[in-house]
Amino acid sequence: MADPHAGSDRTPVPVAERGRTVVADKVVERVASIATAEVEAVIDTRTGWTRLVRKGLPHAEAVVAGGTSRITVAVAATWPTPLAQVAAQVRENVTRQVAHITGVTVARVDVTVADVVHLDSPAPRIR
Repeated sequence: MADPHAGSDRTPVPVAERGRTVVADKVVERVASIATAEVEAVIDTRTGWTRLVRKGLPHAEAVVAGGTSRITVAVAATWPTPLAQVAAQVRENVTRQVAHITGVTVARVDVTVADVVHLDSPAPRIR
């Protein structure tokens, strides 16, 4: 790739003065919601008929100020996963994914387990 300033006598503008990037609260909420759904013990009830009875979980709310965010997520967890373990996994994945994807520092992730879902597993096959 050619240097855009090659052959010119213009001084390059410092990176800090080229503009600014603003990440909206809704973007952080969306990334946090997707990151929450990536946790194995979290059930995604945002689609299909479960959306009607389980309120569309996971759900995230975020406040971004000065490149730092505070996030609140509500999840439905599978039975019988320990809920403290689910909350810790959600907190870790949300913090990592939001920082990686948006560049916003996550100061706090509050996790509410709003529902517990018992999944019917098929009977094991005997051969």
